[in-house]
Amino acid sequence: MPGVTRTVAGCADGSDVNVYTIENMGHSWPGATSGQLAASAAGLSATDLMWEFFAAHPRKA
Repeated sequence: MPGVTRTVAGCADGSDVNVYTIENMGHSWPGATSGQLAASAAGLSATDLMWEFFAAHPRKA
């Protein structure tokens, strides 16, 4: 995706961090199609990315 940077890091406790930076994007919700913060043309969906991350990192009991 042009203009999208993904930075991945691991924490000392084994946690993962993923940061997405979208060029020229202000405070918006990438991929949303309605609402004040909607940015449907962002090239990715923040909701989908969050779901993928949490599905891959289930809460430890």
